[in-house]
Parts: sequence; C-alpha cells; structure tokens
Amino acid sequence: MPFKPRVVRYPHVVKGAAEPPEIVAADLAFPIDEDRTFLITKGSALAGTLAAPGAANVGRRLKFTGGSDFAHVITATGGTVHDGTTGGHATLTSPAFQGGTLTLVAATALKWNVEANNLWVIT
Repeated sequence: MPFKPRVVRYPHVVKGAAEPPEIVAADLAFPIDEDRTFLITKGSALAGTLAAPGAANVGRRLKFTGGSDFAHVITATGGTVHDGTTGGHATLTSPAFQGGTLTLVAATALKWNVEANNLWVIT
C-alpha cells in the first residue's frame, strides 16, 4: 500500500485577499507607516527617497517592484540599508527593465535590512 501524505486543513484560519500594490508614477518620498508593495510605473527614471524606519516602524516590510523599463533610483537617508556586506548603503537602483524586486525589513529604528533582492544594485 503506497504512503499517502496526510492533509491538515485549518478551517478557522481566514485567508484575506491580497493587497494590491500602490502604483508609483512620479518622484516621491516613500511612505513607511505600514507594510506596502510599490509598483514603480513612472515613464522615466524615478527619483525616490526612503527615510530611516523610526522606532514605531520596526518590523515594517516594504517591497519595490519595477513596472517600467527605466532604472529607478531610491536614495535611503543616512545610508540606512544593510544588505549583508560591510556598512550601510544609501542608493538602491532597479534594473532598466520590468520585474526587478527589492524587499526591505525595518530591523531597528535606524536600519533597513534587505530581505530579498532580484536584480537591484545596492551601493
């Protein structure tokens, strides 16, 4: 008799609908007051800024996805982005084509950690 894996279902767990991404079609300072996914669709290179998380936002998760064929640049104030290499970084550059995605997590009040990176350049 072949082994059949047991399937466990949790009917009490309600799965919510996925949150749609926020469309970004102009230069801006990215809001960091809640978890968000940003779809960057600007028809030229975007110049965005990203503030340090602050104590109220520790644990916050932000995702940036390129939705147009331009190299978008996000400048993190104070070099607060840490990607597992030495020191903090301040410049996040998307690939010049659609689909590159970067996910950041607020590790402390002064530090964003890179959780996932698909083709973004961090300097």
